[in-house]
Amino acid sequence: MATSNKVFVVVFVLFAAVNILDFAFYGQGIRSLVGAAGFALMAYGSFRNANPALVVGAVLALGSLVMKYVA
Repeated sequence: MATSNKVFVVVFVLFAAVNILDFAFYGQGIRSLVGAAGFALMAYGSFRNANPALVVGAVLALGSLVMKYVA
């Protein structure tokens, strides 16, 4: 794993943890759970160089952000 991938993995894990905490303590919205799953999949995809997991995670994370700010 390259150094840039390590940075991405750490950032994605932090974002997933923030979304899990948001889900647990601030209203239990499905948006937070979808965001946590998306960022966790992005971290896994970056860690294992699995492009399908990275793409699915990106779609879920983007959907979470759209649900928060658009809908």
